[in-house]
Amino acid sequence: MRTHQLHVDRHTSSTQINARQSSDTNYTVHLVGGNLSSCDVGYATYTALKDGDSVIIRSSNLFKKCISIDRDGELIESNKYWRWFELAGALLLIATAIGWLKSGDEESDRDGLRVGW
Repeated sequence: MRTHQLHVDRHTSSTQINARQSSDTNYTVHLVGGNLSSCDVGYATYTALKDGDSVIIRSSNLFKKCISIDRDGELIESNKYWRWFELAGALLLIATAIGWLKSGDEESDRDGLRVGW
């Protein structure tokens, strides 16, 4: 987990219409002053933060997702289940790497003999 002291630069939102003719709106807060450039947030956070606000953001190292946003000591947004998603992603990456290693060890030469260690 990383902690960033950043400033809100601007807000953007985008609306998508799905197959059931309902719409989904994604809210993004863009940031300046550090390595993290934006956070996807809920509507309440989107309206609570103003351009120029100084915020402290905790983000995950693996997926660079915003976990929590604090402004002046007040918790504005918190993602409670981020550890489960990060753990699932890490396990998927490990399983994929093991699969690649296994398939690389199973190469054979022309006579059908196993090559490798």
